[in-house]
Amino acid sequence: MNKKKLAGIIAGSIIAIIVIVVIATNTPTYTLSVSVSPSGAGSVSPAGGQYESGEQVILTASPVSGYTFDYWWGSASGTSPTITITMDSDKSITANFMTQYGLTIGSTVGGNVSSPGEGLFPDYDAGTVVALVAMAEGGYHFVEWTGDVTAIADVYDAESTITMNGDYSITAEFAPAYDLTVSSSAGGSVTTPGEGTFTYGAGTVVNLVARAEEGYDFVDWTGDVGTIAYVNYYSTTITIDSDKSITANFEPEPPPTPEVEYKITGTASQVDVTLNNATGGTEQYDNVSVPHTYRFDTFSDWFLYISAQNQGEYGSVTVTIYLNGGVVNTATSEGAYVIATASYSRL
Repeated sequence: MNKKKLAGIIAGSIIAIIVIVVIATNTPTYTLSVSVSPSGAGSVSPAGGQYESGEQVILTASPVSGYTFDYWWGSASGTSPTITITMDSDKSITANFMTQYGLTIGSTVGGNVSSPGEGLFPDYDAGTVVALVAMAEGGYHFVEWTGDVTAIADVYDAESTITMNGDYSITAEFAPAYDLTVSSSAGGSVTTPGEGTFTYGAGTVVNLVARAEEGYDFVDWTGDVGTIAYVNYYSTTITIDSDKSITANFEPEPPPTPEVEYKITGTASQVDVTLNNATGGTEQYDNVSVPHTYRFDTFSDWFLYISAQNQGEYGSVTVTIYLNGGVVNTATSEGAYVIATASYSRL
């Protein structure tokens, strides 16, 4: 090979190298910066670096225990833990993670938790609202939720919810349930809780209210009355500690006490008055001025006899008996030493 030809080959090779270097030098590179929030909640692979323009990079976010991936922020978006980005500029990307909490659920004898179940449920995202359903077995009733109950909507409702803002442990409490059977005699009814059979948890204090019909009075409660507060009062309470059957008793109102009075009138000035009743009692009143009226404060007897005798001078004597303001008997005699009599009987 002559020197001239060799020189040409060398010159061509140098030009090719220069072209390659120029081309390589003109391909830009970009910086990928990756971070995690909150710090220590997980990691991202790859962790960043330098990439040529147009290069595609697959990023994968991996949470540590107690966290779950939430979303990408910055030069990327989305909620999938794995994304592909194209390096067409410098990029700063943050993988955001969310705290997860565990819920431990148990129950006492007498029932179970059907939703979400019982045991440890470790992977609830912060703020998740979990439905709770407690089911009582026969002969038992749900009482309340106990434990970490501050986030439970209603601790006394067997069907409630809990909002997961921390690790919680809760228990569904059950207790024996008993039947209360309520009835009444003629003359009234039980308005609270009503009449029939009602089921209550052990220890429940139940209000009792009995109402008499017109013409009747409440008498008492009978039956399993050992835990009734006041058996002779129409409004009271009963504490449930076993199956119980009770009755509200009524009786007809007693007839009203009659208002009885008598009056002695006439032209005679004075009379002797004799009163007799059904039991043989006699009362004598001498020299009673006419007219004369007497009302009994209480008249509980069924018979009354009254006689009024003129004191000698000529004149008239009238005896009248009133019951509740109405005349039931009257008699008049006229002359000297005459006797007027009147009687009243409820028979």
